[in-house]
Amino acid sequence: MSSTPLSGPKAPITTQPARDNVPRRLIVTASVAIFAIRDWSLWVLLRDGPWGPPMRLVLGTESVTDAVDRTIEALLIWPTDASLLRLQAGWQEQQVHVWGSKEQGTAVSLIHSVLLRANRDELRPNLKTHAVPSLHVEWTPVMEIESNRRALDPEVHPVLQVALHTLRSQVQRNPHIVLQYLADMGIYQGTNWWTQDTSAPAQASKETRPISILKEPASGDGILTLAEAALLYRAFFPPDEQIDLSNLRRRFLTINKLEPLDEERPVRGRELDWRRVSRAYHYRAQGE
Repeated sequence: MSSTPLSGPKAPITTQPARDNVPRRLIVTASVAIFAIRDWSLWVLLRDGPWGPPMRLVLGTESVTDAVDRTIEALLIWPTDASLLRLQAGWQEQQVHVWGSKEQGTAVSLIHSVLLRANRDELRPNLKTHAVPSLHVEWTPVMEIESNRRALDPEVHPVLQVALHTLRSQVQRNPHIVLQYLADMGIYQGTNWWTQDTSAPAQASKETRPISILKEPASGDGILTLAEAALLYRAFFPPDEQIDLSNLRRRFLTINKLEPLDEERPVRGRELDWRRVSRAYHYRAQGE
């Protein structure tokens, strides 16, 4: 599916009067900006070209939610319950050509921001060779995009910008998301390709591994530290973002879902001193 935006992202769609002009053929698509924390920094899944979020046509027999679900299912090895957070970020008018058919016309692209749970970012193998171009995707550090080290085509930049702003605003308003993420973070001995050789043979080897050898990561034990919660919170924002850590700590504690434990644990995350330990807390999930 290819697209050409007609205007920038807008607020959520509202009901229009019947007298308004309506195109003869209105196509609805779902643009799904999938974010993940990888190596304690924020990454986003982008198409190879034009480097926008994965996009799917919303069929007449499905809802927009169904289209988002099927996009995630097509890309991830473990799509079931992979999303920690889903947000409607806005919409954008486009002219689209539907891949594999003669269908084309005006489209309304509904933008969604999705944050994956910890260690649920493993992609299905051989997506690069898939017949559908919109499934040719790769993980990209958000920091590279914001520092202009990874250029985006002008027509897709507004989509990613509004999706990223929506995610960050939600984390700012509700830092409970950070605690929930950490509590669910188990130990996953995955490929961690960002720390490996990225030469062509290595990538090819990873692409052809059978899915059966990969085991779904186990959930965490609910134990976390406030030090690593602060590190994770910072990962959602640019490096120059001013964050009041004392106030952030108070906000974590006032959520009333943390039970202090009589023990210390090593702090996970990008620490200069990996021997650092901090007071441990147990996160009480809903219903506990």
